[in-house]
Order: sequence, then structure tokens, then C-alpha cells
Amino acid sequence: MDGSARYTTANLHVYLLRCLTGMSKDFGIDPTRLCMGLGFDTSDLSNPDCRVSFRQAASMIRRALELTKGRDRGLGLDIGTNETIGSIGLVGYAMLTSPTLDEAINLGLKMQSHAGTLLQLDRVDSEKYMSIRANSMFHEPDIQTFLIEETFGIFLNLVRALVGDTFNPTSINLNYSKPPYAAHYDQVFRCPIRYEQKENLFTCEARWADKRIATYDPLSHRQALAFLQMTIAHQSTEDEFIESIERIIRRDLRQTPALAAVAAQLCMSDRTLRRRLADQGQSYQNILDQIRMNRALILLNNPRMTIDEVAYEVGFSDAHNFRRAFKRWTGHGPRQAE
Repeated sequence: MDGSARYTTANLHVYLLRCLTGMSKDFGIDPTRLCMGLGFDTSDLSNPDCRVSFRQAASMIRRALELTKGRDRGLGLDIGTNETIGSIGLVGYAMLTSPTLDEAINLGLKMQSHAGTLLQLDRVDSEKYMSIRANSMFHEPDIQTFLIEETFGIFLNLVRALVGDTFNPTSINLNYSKPPYAAHYDQVFRCPIRYEQKENLFTCEARWADKRIATYDPLSHRQALAFLQMTIAHQSTEDEFIESIERIIRRDLRQTPALAAVAAQLCMSDRTLRRRLADQGQSYQNILDQIRMNRALILLNNPRMTIDEVAYEVGFSDAHNFRRAFKRWTGHGPRQAE
């Protein structure tokens, strides 16, 4: 499935959109206005079987941002910090019955497509710290700040629901400029916040990973996992196959793995990997190009980064080759994308 098809495929859970309409009256917005003309209404969002495309979700969020322009608070933060662990459906219950925070977070990341997230999340660990990294799935710069705010806001709530209100992150890195309402960030996260960074990172001390979850129940946990597997059985295995390849590539885009290395991590031969991609009208190079392009478009929004630095971050040895590739991807040079 190519990027444009994935953008318009209705496969996203509507937890975030449901919360957005539920809070809209607090912002002075008629919730029906948010959905008008998008192919669904507020009653649809209450249906657990409702799915929307990323295009539909982005259009609704964009409309909400336009209708709340001029606020002295981050709309995404207000939404995220009002969501609870129950806001992500059965995935939240499975996390709540996990034995440790480490296992709960890994489960949430594995099941993130079933928790309604509109970003791609992965985990980055070091000896002292554990970080959640957030990347865009599509180039939507006008809603990126909202999506990061909402994602990090609800993640803060999720962790506190699992291990207690004493939890705080040690730092937040954001790849966009400091917003006018930065005081709202300080109020919510209560930790150092660094803007115009290379990546969006929510970081805490590694010791939290071993924290036991008071609501752990092995039987309930097994039941939740079993039910999750039943409810997602209809999802295309080929979609999961593509997502697995993308996840491997994103781990370190600067050192892009060769197709053979990806095949090995998926426990298959090079030939099998090529065949399965061809069956979907895909190629490894197409997937790599899409990930590189999306990452480059995000980095180009950072005023501190040079073209040489962006090229390095997306796996090019020199800026000349990056410029040629970028023009092939987009039809114009990287400076025109800033």
C-alpha cells in the first residue's frame, strides 16, 4: 500500500476525535461543526467499530485549531491531559493489568495502531534513561504541534495511572520552536523542555521501567490480550508486514539497513522479502524513500538545522545526493519545503 493509499484508508480508531468533540463545548465550539462534511458525525464517533482515515482525522483537528485560534493554551495539551488510560480502549486495560511499567509500555507500543495514535511511537533506552520518540506518519506540519502535545500529554497521564502521581519526566525534547503558550508546557510536564531539537522525545529515568503496577492481575491480563487478538484478527497481515519493515528502518535512519539486514530481522530470505513486497506493489526502496522524505520534511522545519545536517540524519553521506533525492521525491528542492 503506497503512502497516498494509507493516508486515505479508514483504519484509525477514533478515541482522540471522540475526546476532541467531547471537550469542544468547553472551547466554545459546536461539536457538529468539527465533523461537518468529513463523512462521519458525532454519533459515529461513539460507535466502537467506527474507523476514519488519517486525512479525515487531520481535517477535523485542523478545523478545531482554526476555531480555537488565539488561545493562551495548547489545544493538544488540553486534550491529552484530559484523556485517561480508558481513552485508548482495551489497550489501556491490557496495560493496566500488566506486571510492570516496562511491560505495559512495550505492550502499548506494540498495539499503538489499536490505541488510536496518529503518530508513530517507538522506545529509545540508555543506561540511565528511557525515552518515547514520536514521529509523524505523514507530512502535516500545521497539526504536528497538536499531535505531539496530545501524545505526550496522554502518555504522562497513562504512566501516572500505572505507577502513581509521583511520576514526572526528566526532560521533553521538541523539534519545533517555542510556542507563545510555553508556560502551559511547564505547568503540565514540570521538567526541562528543549525546543528546536532533532527529535520529539519524552524522557524519564530508567528506574521507572521496573516499577510494579498495583492493578496487575495475570488472569485479567491474559483475557485482555486474548480479546485484543480476537478484535484485531481482521487486520491485514500485510499492513503489519509493511509496518514491521518501517519500524526497523526508523530505528536509526542515519545507518539505513540494507534489504538483507531487514530480511534477517524478519526471519526470512531476501527473495521472500522482495516477493512479498512485490505482491503489494511495493519495493524496499519505495518504503525507504517515503520514510526519508517524511523525516526530512520534519527536520527542515527546525531553523537550527542545516541541509548538511538534515542529509546526515536521513542517511545521506552528502548534501548533493540528498538534494537530488529530495527533488525526485517532491519535485522541488529542500529549501522550498522549509
